[in-house]
Parts: sequence; C-alpha cells; structure tokens
Amino acid sequence: MRRFPRRRVTVALASAAAAALLGLAPGTASATSGPTFLDKADDRCVAVGSGNVCVFETEWFTGRAALYQNVDSQCVTTPFGVLADFNMTNGPVTYYKNADCTGASLTEPTSDFSSWLTFGPVHSFRAQ
Repeated sequence: MRRFPRRRVTVALASAAAAALLGLAPGTASATSGPTFLDKADDRCVAVGSGNVCVFETEWFTGRAALYQNVDSQCVTTPFGVLADFNMTNGPVTYYKNADCTGASLTEPTSDFSSWLTFGPVHSFRAQ
C-alpha cells in the first residue's frame, strides 16, 4: 500500500487558501447570523435600533447586498468590497479597508445610511 503524504499537504494548503479567499479564515468572526444575501434592501435593513447592518457593493445602494443581524464589537469580514451601508445599530459602526478590521477606517453614525465612493471599498467592520 502506497501513501501520498505530499498530496495531503497540498490538499490542506488548497483548503486553507480557499477558506481565506472566501473570508472564512480563522479569527474573522461574523455577526450572530452571518450574512443574509439580499436582492435589494428590505424592511430588515431600515428597522431603527434593530442591531442590523446592511452593506452594499455600490455607492448607490445597488449591486450585491448583505444583511448582518445582531452586530456587535466583533470584527466582521464582508464577502465583497462595500461602498454603502444602512447602520441600524444603537451606535456607530467603523469600516476598515482591510479584511481584519485594521488599516484605514471610517466611522458611520447610528440610525443612518451612508456611502463613501471617494474612500473606496471596505472589507470589514465592527460596531462600537
């Protein structure tokens, strides 16, 4: 019986790379529910004080959209570059250029919707 230890290492490395590309790297938490992908914003995105954040791919609140429920202070990595949000948490949300809540950031107020084309896409966020 022949064993192929190199194949196992290659498979493990490929799996880790795929997880990182999909935003599943260890240490990157998501909101309680994880993202719910939406065709467009709905009532859950605009319910003030709900603890929800909806993020959008374009500055016009179009394109891909994801709803995060019960957002807290844990770092949330987004599945795509975000250029707009509906922040219906009870506090500000800080958005980061990097996927691990580091690097250049901007903070958006509570119960508000914002877009930031000039800042460029962000890839993670956390409530404060």
